[in-house]
Amino acid sequence: MEPIIQLGNKKVYPIIYKPTPNSRDSINCFLLEDAYSLTLIDAGIEQPHYKHFFREQLAAYGFQMHDISQILLTHHHNDHTGIVNDIVACKNIPVYASDKAIPRLRFDTNFLHYKIIFFEQLYEAYNVLHREAATQRIAKLNSTYQQHEQLKIQADILPLQQSQKLGDLCIHYFPGHSPDSIAFYDEATKWLFAGDVIFANSIPNALVDFDEQGELLPTVRQQQQSFHALQSFELSHVFAGHQPSFTNTKEVIEQSLKRMELKWQRIERVLQQGELTGQQLAQAVYGAKLDQAFIFVMSDIIGYTHYGEMQNKITINKENPVWLFNNKGR
Repeated sequence: MEPIIQLGNKKVYPIIYKPTPNSRDSINCFLLEDAYSLTLIDAGIEQPHYKHFFREQLAAYGFQMHDISQILLTHHHNDHTGIVNDIVACKNIPVYASDKAIPRLRFDTNFLHYKIIFFEQLYEAYNVLHREAATQRIAKLNSTYQQHEQLKIQADILPLQQSQKLGDLCIHYFPGHSPDSIAFYDEATKWLFAGDVIFANSIPNALVDFDEQGELLPTVRQQQQSFHALQSFELSHVFAGHQPSFTNTKEVIEQSLKRMELKWQRIERVLQQGELTGQQLAQAVYGAKLDQAFIFVMSDIIGYTHYGEMQNKITINKENPVWLFNNKGR
């Protein structure tokens, strides 16, 4: 059982799950108790072992499933939504998420269909569509499309907007890791429930995604802007979706911005060698990780080359189906 964090009449009960004892990263969710409610912020992963762990943690804190009053989701990824359906099957409670999360949480078929086309075209442009890891990714997207009814959140999802208040919590958009990433800020306690906006010891991947018009989102620039926006908040404690929660917020934000700059510099240095395809660039920067962590590597390569183009630091020749990348400084 994790230590309880308390300030006034508010308590946070952390539920911290490590898939293996030596895992660097944990899957975190939090129970926030005040005088009126018990709120679950994020809901872990959909696995039998996790469900058992979650119930054990609730019991250790003196709670059961039916004590939960509402669920707040920081974003749509499946390591944050895992047991929502189990909880709402026990008790009909409200589920809140960003308005941008709705089609993703509902596994909307139009959205899923476009997602398959989007990634096929993007992976072709970066010359990786033929790789086994890309084939597996597209197959997984097709499988998700086929199983959308079973996978969707089985509850009405109430949309949240920027600056909306939900009790004492204020909603703030921090896109980058995902387009629907939001955090919940309690001004009285200076607590921030940040999901995957920021981590203590690394930066969250700015995962490739598209906007309502189907256009590639500037995920790296969004993440950079989100880190800068965090600097204006007075924060006493940040509860993160993975890795330990932290209190040295200023230092963590500065380190996060430096890590982003280092990622960009690695790509920029490789492009100084000459014109490359996206696959060649990914192999030069990440080596074997291209296949071992395909989604994350390609999100970095796609996101940072898009960022470099927006910053007028690189050019992308898009005349052919396979794009070519050049450093403007050459």
